[in-house]
Amino acid sequence: MLPLFAQLGSFFIYTYGVFLVLAFFWACFFVWKHIRISKFPEEMAFDIVFISFGFSLLIGRILYGLLHFDEFGFNLIKYVLANGYPGISPLGMIIGAVGALFFLCQKNKIKFDEFSDYIIPSFFVFASIAELGAFVAGIEPGIMFKWFRHPVALYKAILLGVGAYVSIRLFYSIRKEKIDKGIILFFFFFLFSFTSFALNFLKDKRAAIGDSPVESGAFLILLLTSCFYFVYYFRVFIGSGLIRFINLHTNYVKTIVKNISSKTEKHNRGGAEKAHSADSKSKN
Repeated sequence: MLPLFAQLGSFFIYTYGVFLVLAFFWACFFVWKHIRISKFPEEMAFDIVFISFGFSLLIGRILYGLLHFDEFGFNLIKYVLANGYPGISPLGMIIGAVGALFFLCQKNKIKFDEFSDYIIPSFFVFASIAELGAFVAGIEPGIMFKWFRHPVALYKAILLGVGAYVSIRLFYSIRKEKIDKGIILFFFFFLFSFTSFALNFLKDKRAAIGDSPVESGAFLILLLTSCFYFVYYFRVFIGSGLIRFINLHTNYVKTIVKNISSKTEKHNRGGAEKAHSADSKSKN
């Protein structure tokens, strides 16, 4: 893997940081692509996105320092010098981005659920490319299975890339009013928390030492909450599916019982006829 992309004197350029920059530009491209077909002014939308991204990095960095307080303490220089003390909290980035997005939507009198549908697909794009950078940099090595080492970061990048595609399809379905607004945000919470919580069990123990149980617990809560939301949202569809499933199996069982009964009845009739013919022969 390639953790260090380049070195200019005493200044280090990390591979993960390079991918974060690339992820930001690709995310901005998808924001522009979706905002230009919306009713929102592009300048205002990009102002909100840039401010939200700034808060995402800020809160992510602060929370990372707090979760690793034994290393950072109250030394503000360590918080600022990300080049010398690398690390950022994914949970903090989500809190910062979504929190700032919600606050700015309220300030500009914009419906948060409607505006977030145009922005969240870019979150998936950003997270997918960032995880790809983590794979190239070797930040999240997985456990060994015989001769094969699980590329956990690559798994996350692929899942989040699929999530980006699904979120874009959901976005166009929302524009056609086939589904309700705001569902993409919960889909992001679900998939991101799933990749962060479930796939961490495949990480190498040495790489998992720096993981915070607070983050794992928060992602588990977020995962369960989003699952509950989807169960409630699709309750009618799930209920009708369960009813069809039960009716199908009930009819199947009834058919089997009916066939068994008919075969048993035929068998009993055949035995009775044989016994009757045997009695007739004995009398003769």
